Amino acid sequence: MPTSVFDDSLRDRLAAVRLLVFDVDGVMTDGRAYYDARGMAMKAFSMRDGFGFVMARFAGIDLGVITGNVIEPLKRRLEKFNITRIKGGHFRKSAYFPELLQETGVPAEHAAYIGDDLFDIPVLRQAGVALAPEDAHADVHEVCDAVIPVRGGHGVIRAAVEAILKAKGIWGDVLQRIESDDAGGL
Repeated sequence: MPTSVFDDSLRDRLAAVRLLVFDVDGVMTDGRAYYDARGMAMKAFSMRDGFGFVMARFAGIDLGVITGNVIEPLKRRLEKFNITRIKGGHFRKSAYFPELLQETGVPAEHAAYIGDDLFDIPVLRQAGVALAPEDAHADVHEVCDAVIPVRGGHGVIRAAVEAILKAKGIWGDVLQRIESDDAGGL
């Protein structure tokens, strides 16, 4: 049974994370899609995750996305945070993870992946730290190292980043920087 991402038993592995890769639907979003009258897909993204992206960058953690469906609203959201490592287009995701490792030069044991559904299992098995939101599929929970105590679309990535920063021992530095209004470098 996986632990919580905030469990001390996972601290050393979280502290080693240099690359955080995540799925979109069910992780960055609640897994629902909205369509306007013209059939254009819309998604709702958590603002909390946006600040998580900023904090990850401050800590030198690279970010990447693996998704079955790369749509324009997703690209626009990620562009705001200079996240350019976006892989996807089909649901067989396992080939994308090694591509991200090669592009970043980060070994798998220093990479974490957050996924929520069955298509994510092959990638979760490749990652040094396998994470899932609390409402992920039960089979996904079984292959994960930890469950993030947040539902998909409600700040899952932010919670993972906070756990990583705390494991690295730099959470206080981030808070001090925010409190001092010196967040411009974040």
